[in-house]
Amino acid sequence: MRKMVAMVMAATMALSLTACGSSSKPAETEAPATEAAAPAEGKTEAAAPEEKTEAPEGAKVLEGKKVGFAQTDSMSAWRTTETDSIKEYVENAGGEFIVKDAGGDIATQESDIRDLVAAGVDYLVVAPLENNGLQGALQEAMESNIPVILVDRAIDGDAGTHYTTAIMSDFVWEGEQCAKALTEALPDGGNVVIINGGYDSSTSTDRQDGFVKGLDSSKFKVVAEQDGEWLMDKAQAVMENIIQAQGGENIDAVFCVTDDMVQGAMNAIEAAGLKPGEDILTLGIDGTRAAFEAVEDGRQLASCTCSPYFGEIVVDTISKIIGGEEVPAHITNEDTLYTKDNVKVELGF
Repeated sequence: MRKMVAMVMAATMALSLTACGSSSKPAETEAPATEAAAPAEGKTEAAAPEEKTEAPEGAKVLEGKKVGFAQTDSMSAWRTTETDSIKEYVENAGGEFIVKDAGGDIATQESDIRDLVAAGVDYLVVAPLENNGLQGALQEAMESNIPVILVDRAIDGDAGTHYTTAIMSDFVWEGEQCAKALTEALPDGGNVVIINGGYDSSTSTDRQDGFVKGLDSSKFKVVAEQDGEWLMDKAQAVMENIIQAQGGENIDAVFCVTDDMVQGAMNAIEAAGLKPGEDILTLGIDGTRAAFEAVEDGRQLASCTCSPYFGEIVVDTISKIIGGEEVPAHITNEDTLYTKDNVKVELGF
């Protein structure tokens, strides 16, 4: 093989991630619960609350309350895990959980939000499909005195007008961690392919921005960049086309903004008679079990987590609102970069 991979990454501090719901063991198909990484220099620590508002004895904090959730879609294990996590915590707190699935359509999600408001929800949780398209519906909810909690993605809007608080990972930081892993593996640089999730989502654009800016442009060259639409099959087709156009021998690494798309890219690499992790390095974000297993096997260089376990922190935030406490406009979920050096812990070895 034409290159050897050198992976020396220091294990991150094992701090408990508030949003993980770490008391519950994830199913095999779900993205595993993560531990919080020590914040990178200049990176703001999570503003996740440490103490919970206690419900009166014999009562539950969400007793008699309705919590609506406008989900983007259910096309990945990450999304279904996110929905299940919020549902579990809301119902355990005595609340009624109502979910709407937009099926990947922004107009449907806008309608879903208005339907949830009409259904009389007391609190509205939204995973925005895109940066724009929901502002009107969200503002209507806020004007109806329904607190809006955004999870996992941002919108082009203002706290206090379009939402109460936004809880998400630092997507730029996630991309930067993947860039650091690749730089250590290929200190002399190389040709890189990027498969993103489109340009209408802050998740995709921020991860890509962090990755690209984290690379030394004098050593690394982005030779192809395409939209994998968040889907494994689409990413596989995209990578097949790129390999055909560029030639597999002219590609040193592929970075995908999700681990699901890394799986598709690896399928394309193997179909071309090449070996992921040896002929072409692969990196991704989300921290799925399939990704961790690929990292352990040496087929994937690194995976940066992006926890889907929002249930605990969502209910904790609602509890603070009920208690009359002020919540920050933005709460950052801390994540962890996993390589072969520290992935065994997450796999339970």
